[in-house]
Amino acid sequence: METGARQMMRDCASRMLLVLTLGAVGLGAYLRLQQIELQWLTDDEWHAVHKILSGATYLEIARSVGGADFSIPQTLAYKWLAGHVGIDELGMRLPMLAGGILLVAGAAWWVWRVFGAWAALYCTTLLAISPLLIAFSRTARPYALTVLLACVTVLALAEWRRAPRGGLLWLAGLGAFFACWLHMAVAPFVVVPIAALVVENCWQAWRQRRWCLSVPLLAMAAAVAVGVGLAAVLPMLLSRGALASRMGADLPTLETYLGVWSIWFGVSSNGLALALLVPACVGAVECWRRRPDVMVLFGLGLTCAMVGIYASRPAWVHNPLTFGRYLLPVLPFLLLWVALGGLRLGGALGWPGARLAVLGVLAAVLFVNAPTRDLLMRPNNFTLNYWYQFDYRPEYNPVRRLFEAFPESPFWRRLGEFEPQSKRIAVAGHGLESYSQLDVRWQPIHRQIVLNGQRMGLCDPPPYWGEVPEGSGFELRNAVSLASVAAMRAASLDYVVFKRNTSGMNVPDIEPCIARFREIHGVPAYEDAFLVAFDMKY
Repeated sequence: METGARQMMRDCASRMLLVLTLGAVGLGAYLRLQQIELQWLTDDEWHAVHKILSGATYLEIARSVGGADFSIPQTLAYKWLAGHVGIDELGMRLPMLAGGILLVAGAAWWVWRVFGAWAALYCTTLLAISPLLIAFSRTARPYALTVLLACVTVLALAEWRRAPRGGLLWLAGLGAFFACWLHMAVAPFVVVPIAALVVENCWQAWRQRRWCLSVPLLAMAAAVAVGVGLAAVLPMLLSRGALASRMGADLPTLETYLGVWSIWFGVSSNGLALALLVPACVGAVECWRRRPDVMVLFGLGLTCAMVGIYASRPAWVHNPLTFGRYLLPVLPFLLLWVALGGLRLGGALGWPGARLAVLGVLAAVLFVNAPTRDLLMRPNNFTLNYWYQFDYRPEYNPVRRLFEAFPESPFWRRLGEFEPQSKRIAVAGHGLESYSQLDVRWQPIHRQIVLNGQRMGLCDPPPYWGEVPEGSGFELRNAVSLASVAAMRAASLDYVVFKRNTSGMNVPDIEPCIARFREIHGVPAYEDAFLVAFDMKY
């Protein structure tokens, strides 16, 4: 009877942990999807769009990586969609959203199977609330997919080494190929583990006086080498001049290494980031004890990635965000180690509910010290802006320092007197880069929906960086043409605002646009030294 009662309690606890883990997966999906339909295209998300708008053919895209680097398969897919069915911001981001959610769900399954239910709950929770993983899952750049594919490749290789099965081997091969094709920066994390297994195979075969121990391994490695060589390495060789302009420029510094921990852990304090290294180290030891094969394969990839960074010296790698992005596959493993270390602490406390309490405290501390709360503000069209994402430590964020130096127009306070989300405003007078989009600072004041006002056809000669022409196949839902009365009416605009005095932000002179708009639409409803606002509800 007692044994049956204990078994029932264990089953109940297991079901509870399953429900909580699924809840963590759901939380991760929510944080990645919330307000995604409102987000402007910004910064590097425009690289693929500009390549397509330049008139590049499929072949030209496939054989080049460009000075402003774009992901070849991502750009090819966008070009096809734009030319056949049309594509908007959400469509551009859907693959990354799927990859980000799959990473959380897949980690829950694998960690549960390898380390147990409690470890799965801890790890899934940390992955779900990671600000960096959330941001890259929402960005029309391939990073969310490459980190997923890197993890799949390493874990599939480790599982195959323990119990050889052809399906695992080719899963790893496909993961490695598509990861490299999407973005070659991830190559050390996926190619080096394959090479290590090939070397191990050859060494063991030589010791046994055999020519090979695993033909499928060699076949997969050869296929990956040929595929990556043709699809990813060859375009790089054909773009040597463009690549050279981005190499030999920078190196990580001491500040880079200090700052990257706050980026990876998603906290706004150096002290807290360093404190989290303690459970991470404890968890790394536990991971080494339980799965040394995973640690070795991952470690080899990380070592070669670091060598590659110091050998190539890519531009901007001294910034913690850029450095952390080059080493992004580190992040899921780092959070796994923190989870295992935190779980070890919870178990050591020895009182009922200690594990759940430790997880709650850990998640609460990370949530409070991350930008997540601000990103949940409604409405927020700018969750990807560097105001939030360049550095999670506000005192180290140059975009915040730049924006905070600009005076505020009284217009934004007046706009804030209306019910939140009751007005739709198109704003013009910025570029495609985060550091030119002051609206991220004003939106928390007025709490209204903001659209990207496109000047094409109204004023200024081409090229129009950060704008798309009508009929291009890019149907941006968070942008509106200020040259088209029909487009502005379709967008249900309440105001059109032209921002002034944005010197230092690489923004074209806005005054000719204001003059032209005034000729067409009459006297503005509000004007000061910082902006001109036109009431569009006639």
